[in-house]
Amino acid sequence: MIRTFSSRAGRLSATNKHYLNLNSSCVLSQDYKLKENSKEILLDIGFGDGISLSEDIEKYKDILFIGIEPYKKGFARMVEFYEKNHPNNLLLYNGCAKDFIKSLECKVKYIRIHFPDPWPKKKHAKRRLVNLNFFNLITNVLKPEGLMQIVTDSYIYQEHIQEVIVQQKFFEIISNYPIRYAVSTFHKKGLEKKHNIKEYNLKLSKN
Repeated sequence: MIRTFSSRAGRLSATNKHYLNLNSSCVLSQDYKLKENSKEILLDIGFGDGISLSEDIEKYKDILFIGIEPYKKGFARMVEFYEKNHPNNLLLYNGCAKDFIKSLECKVKYIRIHFPDPWPKKKHAKRRLVNLNFFNLITNVLKPEGLMQIVTDSYIYQEHIQEVIVQQKFFEIISNYPIRYAVSTFHKKGLEKKHNIKEYNLKLSKN
C-alpha cells in the first residue's frame, strides 16, 4: 500500500516512550471490533500533537472521538492526556487511517482531516490521502448523510482537493460543519505564514 504520511518522527522523550509502552485502555489495535455506540462517532484523521483534539473532546462530550495518528510523538501525547484526564469519549489508533477504516465494522457520523501531509512534489502526488479511492473507501463507514471536513493551508493540495470533489459523485458541498475545532499547531503555523486556509465541508449524498 502507498503510504500517505512521510517518515518524519521527531525525537521521543522519556515521557513519550513511557506512554507509548503503556497498556492504556484508550488504545485500539487494528483488529479491534468497535461496537455500535450511544454517542455519535467522529474519526479525527491525523490529529498531530493533539492540542486541538484534547480541547475538542472536552467541548463535545456527547461525541466519541477516535483519533488516528501515525506519528508516535503526537500519539504518545494524547495517550498521556487520556491517562491524566480519563475522558469517556476518546479512543486512539496509532497507524494508517486506511487500514483502520477498512477494518471498521460500525458506521460513523463524522470524519475530519485537518492539515494532512500535502506531498507538494508532483512525483509524490499519488501519496496524498485525499483522492477518489479514499472517497470511495469512506462511503463504506459513513452513516447516511454523514459529514466530512478537510482543512489545509497548502495551495497545491487545495487545487488537488477541488479536482477530486468535482470528479467524485459521493458527496455534496455544504456551507458549515457542525463540529467546530480549536486552532491546532499546524493551523497556527499556516496563519503565521499568511497562508490561505480552506475548509472543505462535505455531506454524503442520499443517492
